[in-house]
Parts: sequence; structure tokens; C-alpha cells
Amino acid sequence: MNRAHTLATQDPPPGSQIEGAYRRLRDDIISGMLAPSEKLRIEHLRQRYGIGASALREALSRLVSDGLVECEAQRGYWVSPVTRAELDDITATRKVIEVEALRQSIELGTLDWEGRVVAARHSLERVETSMVEATREVIMRWEQANRAFHMALISGCPSRWLLRFTELLYDQSQRYRHRTVLRRPIPRRGLSKEHEEIVEATLARDAKRACALLSQHIENTARAVDTAIFGAEVPSRKARRARS
Repeated sequence: MNRAHTLATQDPPPGSQIEGAYRRLRDDIISGMLAPSEKLRIEHLRQRYGIGASALREALSRLVSDGLVECEAQRGYWVSPVTRAELDDITATRKVIEVEALRQSIELGTLDWEGRVVAARHSLERVETSMVEATREVIMRWEQANRAFHMALISGCPSRWLLRFTELLYDQSQRYRHRTVLRRPIPRRGLSKEHEEIVEATLARDAKRACALLSQHIENTARAVDTAIFGAEVPSRKARRARS
């Protein structure tokens, strides 16, 4: 086997290059390593990630579809900005999509689904009880466990579109939460109790109560994030709409 052939066989296939670029960019946008509104120059990204320009452009196009990147002719790409109005929109949509996915999971979920919910809650509890220092590593570990918990709750839903949209909206919410890491590094007070109550109602197959609890949980988190990012707490969405 000649050296050229050996090198060729070591190169990752184009599809995996694109997927790798997509995941690395996505993770850095969600975590805030790539800041909101930051310009994404292909040459700079090539040097930063060691990934080819073609794979980066494909990855950026996917991220545009996910709503994490914006693009305009002649201006290129940049990280989507964060705004209070968008946070409101994400929160309201999660309360429709994610809550419906939970309702269908409760209605149709199997015993295996129940097991996933219990396991995910247990894993999240273990992370929460071990949180002593508010380091970035600790926060990331909690975020991973929290995401796994939310996805386990809805994993009994048979609709792949509801699951897909829930994941996209969760990623958007997580990006906003990461803007609060330095000012609010530990999950807010009462969060663990909210998780516990959601699980209890879910396993009891009490869809009405579980969905109401999840909706309020999403709202409570969004309010805390809103205040941490944008300043003093503002009137609720309903109050703002009533005044307009």
C-alpha cells in the first residue's frame, strides 16, 4: 500500500467532516464560546477548528436552518443575536410543542419509557447533589443531565416532528441560559422540586397535572433567565400583551 493511499484512507469522509463541523459550531454557539452576533468568517473558522471551508459552509447552512446562525448575501454569516422578544417566543413555543410531546408520551409511553424517565431523573439528581463549585465544567455537566431529563420525558412521543422541534427549541433555550452562567451559575432555587413533581405526575399518568407543571417549569426558568440577562424583572407576557 503506497503512502498516498494510506493518507487517503485516514481522511474522514465528507459527510463526517460536515457533521463534525456542525456539532462543534453548534456546541460553541450554545455554550457562548461563539458570542451572539459574532461574525463567522470562514477563514477564521478554518484556523480555529482545522476544518475545510466546504464542510464549514455546509455546517453553517444547517445552523441557519436551526436558527442558531443568520446569513445574508454579501454579508456572510454571524451568530444569531439574543433578544428579550425572541426569548419570549421560544418560551411560548416550547410550552406548546414540548408540553404536547409530554402529553402524548404519557398517553402512549411504554414501561421502557417510564424506565428512561426514572433513570434520567436519578442521573440529574446525582449531578445536582454533587454541585459544590460553580465552575464551567460543573455547569456543563448539569446542562447535559438536564437536557437528557427533558428528552427522556418526551421520548415516549411517537411524533418525530414534535421530538425534533422540541430539541431545536431546547437548544435555543439553553443558549440563553448560558448567557447567565457568570451571574447565576447554580440552577435556581426550587428547580429540583419542580423536576420531582413533574416526574411524579408523569409516572402517575396524570397528563393534565404533568403538562401544567412542565408548562410552569418552562415559564419559571425563562423568567429567571430573562431577569439575569436583560435586567430587572418585567411584567409577564400576558400583562405586556394586555397593555399593547
